[in-house]
Amino acid sequence: MTDEQQWRSPAGRRVWETACDLFYREGIRSAGVAEIAERSGVGKPSIYRNFESKDGLALAYVKSKAVPSRVWLETARAACPDDPAAQLRHVIATIADQISEPGYRGCPLVNAAVEFPDRTHPVRVAVDELKLDYLELLTELVAQLPVRDHRTLGYMLQMLVEGASVTTQIYAAEKSAAALKEAADRLIDSFLEQ
Repeated sequence: MTDEQQWRSPAGRRVWETACDLFYREGIRSAGVAEIAERSGVGKPSIYRNFESKDGLALAYVKSKAVPSRVWLETARAACPDDPAAQLRHVIATIADQISEPGYRGCPLVNAAVEFPDRTHPVRVAVDELKLDYLELLTELVAQLPVRDHRTLGYMLQMLVEGASVTTQIYAAEKSAAALKEAADRLIDSFLEQ
């Protein structure tokens, strides 16, 4: 179901906004349909008419929270034309900015992956595909640099990004964001061919 279909009615919009807030703050599994109905002021039958099932709502939520990797790539290329290293650093800086925003509770995709360990569940399948897109973006940017083993470097950068997202939940967000940028710079430098 597309966003447009979900929001055809004011009730659908209220459900969507309430569910997105609850899923992010409390977790997908802990936010039940009854709670979504109560907080949105929309009856359960209307929720099911608009979204078919809670899993359908969760799947739409996960997909909506993913920034398409092509958007990040186009933005980085526009900001730093003809400079692949700057493009890569631009993407890392964008992520660092996101994880240091007030109210950040971790990557919604990673949070969903933790909640849905069954890799065959539709929500988990979507998360895995979206995260693979991010890895391919980093690998594509790295491949433009004079580095050895661009696939390994892309994977390591993805690990840094995911780790920084998690550590913001434990330590100061600003510290994690700064460490992400510094660690990424050091890692990239260590892979540059001399």
